[in-house]
Amino acid sequence: MNSKNVRLKVKETSATNSDFFNLFRPIAPAIDKIGKVAQVISALTEGVTIWYITQSEMAGYSKAISIAVSILAMILVIAILELGGRKFLQVLTRAIVWKRLKNAWYIALFAIVMAITVGIGILSFRLSTNGIRHAFVSNVPVVAQFDDSRLKKEYRQSVKDISSRFEKDFQLVKENYQNQVSTTSKQFDAKIDAANVKVKHYQYKYKKGAKWAKGQADKYQKKASAYETEKTTVLSTVQSDYSKKLDVWQAKKDKAITAEKRQLKEAILKGQTDLAKIHDSKHTNANFWGGLFSFFVGFSVILAFICIVSVEVFRRGSGIQIEYEEEEKAPGILSLFWNGLTNRWDNFFRRKAERFANVSSGSAPSSIGFNHSRHYVTNQKEDYTNIR
Repeated sequence: MNSKNVRLKVKETSATNSDFFNLFRPIAPAIDKIGKVAQVISALTEGVTIWYITQSEMAGYSKAISIAVSILAMILVIAILELGGRKFLQVLTRAIVWKRLKNAWYIALFAIVMAITVGIGILSFRLSTNGIRHAFVSNVPVVAQFDDSRLKKEYRQSVKDISSRFEKDFQLVKENYQNQVSTTSKQFDAKIDAANVKVKHYQYKYKKGAKWAKGQADKYQKKASAYETEKTTVLSTVQSDYSKKLDVWQAKKDKAITAEKRQLKEAILKGQTDLAKIHDSKHTNANFWGGLFSFFVGFSVILAFICIVSVEVFRRGSGIQIEYEEEEKAPGILSLFWNGLTNRWDNFFRRKAERFANVSSGSAPSSIGFNHSRHYVTNQKEDYTNIR
């Protein structure tokens, strides 16, 4: 038994209310086009949302697989929401304006279609509005870490310069200290040596029998000891002054380095604050434009549904009814090719199996070419005609 390969053809009847038809006919095609454009906008924004969702969920997969799945998901979701939403809403509107709810069966199916349509409408609205807002906000770069390498490099160079400058000052202080110690030591050593020479001279005379020389030797011995004590006191004072100068030098050096470190921290903090302000500004702008376009897209979704309903109301007011007719459709080239290929495949293996089982094929003739008597799957396709 062969089934017909048919398609549905849409036909519009002539308008019965010419006054209503003539009044709204100039804007009816525009309403229909506006609704379709609004649906395209809705479809694009839905696609953006689905793209972001699938890409984020498949981040661990290969790029080719994630892109293929994302595109497939976009096509399926858009087809269900936009094409399905349009068809379902058309049926609902026609059922209401033409008062076709005749019995419980009509009402039951109408309720099911309405529930699906409401769900499609809500989902389409949410996907479109949230998707476009997410697209704007997600494109704002994440707050980058402030690059303080240049500032730190400058800080290290400044510390190096400070250390070099203070090192030169330190060398001057150290050399001055060493000169003072050397000069003071030489001066006192000379006096001590002279006193000791006198001591040895009078001690020699005392040993030779000059008793008076004993007093002179003791006198110069005391002078030598006094010079030693004075030398120690003077050198201690010089050392104390040197230590104080080192403390002052170290304090000045530490203060200079601390000032550089404070400037580095202030510069880094300022850079981080400026970077955060720039990011906040970009995020605020993205929120503003995302909200604005989200409102526009949401309005487009609602507008698309309003336009679909308006076209059906126009048809009802004009008395134009939609009728469907079945037309027999010749099988396509791909269908013929597939049927011929499967026939050849089936006949080839059938002959092999019959020879293997020693079963006679009887009078069944072998196929030459494509068998055009194969069953075709009924393919119903709706042609859409322009609003007259």
